[in-house]
Amino acid sequence: MSKAENVPFGDMEWADDVPGIRAKEAEVEDARWAIVEYEEGAMREEWCEDGHRGFVVSGEIRYEFDDGRSPLRASEGEAFFLPPAPLGRGAHRGANLADKPTRLFLIDIPMDKK
Repeated sequence: MSKAENVPFGDMEWADDVPGIRAKEAEVEDARWAIVEYEEGAMREEWCEDGHRGFVVSGEIRYEFDDGRSPLRASEGEAFFLPPAPLGRGAHRGANLADKPTRLFLIDIPMDKK
């Protein structure tokens, strides 16, 4: 059985991910938990195949998909789910749509759960 624990994101230092995007990360039950912040206008160039469960703390995010399906948009106060990309199809990448930084809370789906 798992033990109860908290994740002190407020005490953690920011780590740069890619230009314009930074994160505070912790491992909980074999999954990455993270606060991720996109600067105004920031977007990822690379595609991500990992799955995520997320919540928009502030701002607005848009995820586009490499298989041509419609983008997913989520605004402040909304949760979202990005499934893992099977066999390299359906990978995603995010872009900040807000005129201010966008902050997300993410829980990655562990590799063995794909």
